[in-house]
Amino acid sequence: MELKEAYQLLEVHEDATDEEIEKRYMIWVRRERANPSLSIEKVTEAYTIIRRYRDYGPEVEKNESFKAKAGHFFYYYKVHTFAVIAAMALLISIGFTMFTNYQEKQQLALLPDEQLEVMFYGAYLDPLASIDDGAVEAVEQNILTLMPEWERVSPILNYHTFQTDSMTDVGTQQRSAVLLATEQPDLYILDEASFQMYVGSGMFLPLDQLDHELLETVDAGAHAYGVVENETKEQLFGLALPAHPMLDSVGTDDGVKQVAAIRRDAANQENALELLQKLIQAEIN
Repeated sequence: MELKEAYQLLEVHEDATDEEIEKRYMIWVRRERANPSLSIEKVTEAYTIIRRYRDYGPEVEKNESFKAKAGHFFYYYKVHTFAVIAAMALLISIGFTMFTNYQEKQQLALLPDEQLEVMFYGAYLDPLASIDDGAVEAVEQNILTLMPEWERVSPILNYHTFQTDSMTDVGTQQRSAVLLATEQPDLYILDEASFQMYVGSGMFLPLDQLDHELLETVDAGAHAYGVVENETKEQLFGLALPAHPMLDSVGTDDGVKQVAAIRRDAANQENALELLQKLIQAEIN
């Protein structure tokens, strides 16, 4: 497949940013998930060709010397070998994570009812926080301190970056995508770039359709709007959060804006609204 054809198949312009390409590919992935009969094999091939071109440069010219071609071949062979090894390690890690999650669910059945599940997602997190049990426990305790009447919450720390400067970045993106696809939290705390990337999927609850006092206390400057794919009306889906104590003791980048959004089918919608109201009122007071 030629590069120009790959751009056309993915439905992006050749001048599209990396973020726009990732966003378009995620739309295709969501379409396939919603309609299992839809195959995106060719789209995935197009996406791979574009990513390879952008990450490693144009294909070798036909008039290259044999030596240059050989060097190019072994360069790609080395890169792809490392990629395969990283992918295998990732699959093993995912399998282990799924098994561990199964064991945890068996244990959680013995605990008090869960008041809220919240996913912290984006580049504002410390990359190591996602795999640090101590960081997860600290965030859980911070939330319970804010909401003393609650007995149990489940935070998920999911570091995500749009950069692909190394195989580590690629592995991190794949891990975060798996968690985003498999977990169903009530509340998302995303960086602004991730919010804008996923708001079009329709996964977030339109807040302007709610009759809740929270919306009366939030400054309009904190509103985060978006348009769902195949719709034209702009709606309120997120709220920019002020500084908050939920991530105290966990390394964060304070320069990255955090946007809160509630899952459309959240099991604990009222609790999510209650927590957001507590955070915003604390800033006002």
